[in-house]
Amino acid sequence: MARETGAPSREEIEERIQQVGKYSRAVRTGLVIILIAFLLAIGVVLPANLESPSQAIESILMPLTFVGLGTILYGIGMHLHLMHLNLVRQLQPEPTDDQGSVPESDD
Repeated sequence: MARETGAPSREEIEERIQQVGKYSRAVRTGLVIILIAFLLAIGVVLPANLESPSQAIESILMPLTFVGLGTILYGIGMHLHLMHLNLVRQLQPEPTDDQGSVPESDD
C-alpha cells in the first residue's frame, strides 16, 4: 500500500472530523456494554459461586479483566477524539491583528 507524502487536503480533514461523533459514540457504547456485563456477573454469577473463595474469584476475574480493557480502550478512543478536535481548532481561521502587522513609519 502506497503512503501519501503530502498533507491531507482541507476537504479530507473535514470529512474525517465529521466521522468523529460516530466513533466516539461507538467507543462509549462498547464501554457501557462491558460495564453492564460486569454488573450482571457480580449480581448473578458471583452469588452462585460464593461457596469457596477460589470459585468466587474465578467467576469474577474474566469480567473484571474486560472492564479493565474496556476502560483502557475508552481512554484511547477519547484520546483520538481529542486529537480530531485539535484538527478542528487548527482548521479555524486565525485571528489577524491588523494593527500589529503593518509597521508604522515615523516620517
